[in-house]
Amino acid sequence: MKIINKIIMILCSITILTACSQTNLVEQGTPLSKEKVSQIVEGSTTETQVLNLFGEPTTKKVINANETKWTYTYIKKNSTSHMLIGETQYNIVEGTLDIIISKGVVTWFNYDENHKQKKW
Repeated sequence: MKIINKIIMILCSITILTACSQTNLVEQGTPLSKEKVSQIVEGSTTETQVLNLFGEPTTKKVINANETKWTYTYIKKNSTSHMLIGETQYNIVEGTLDIIISKGVVTWFNYDENHKQKKW
């Protein structure tokens, strides 16, 4: 009987500790991945193909009569707060994809992705 009481106490403690944490997820922008970006080929990927892969860009900037720069940005923030130990952990992924399109074809692109972790 004493063993059953200890097991019940342990299970209750685990349940209470688990209930004291909170997870938040925030995503903004177009989800980017190295797999998708690797499908872009300078000189042959068309504007339509880029739109099919990523949708509308975050910004479009006219460089000159023939060239336009498209920029896609993505931010994913995941935080977990532990109330009992007073700690919050943040995981942040930031991605930026810049593409130069000339006459309907990709002529240049650059993809940067940063991962950050913080504890408070």
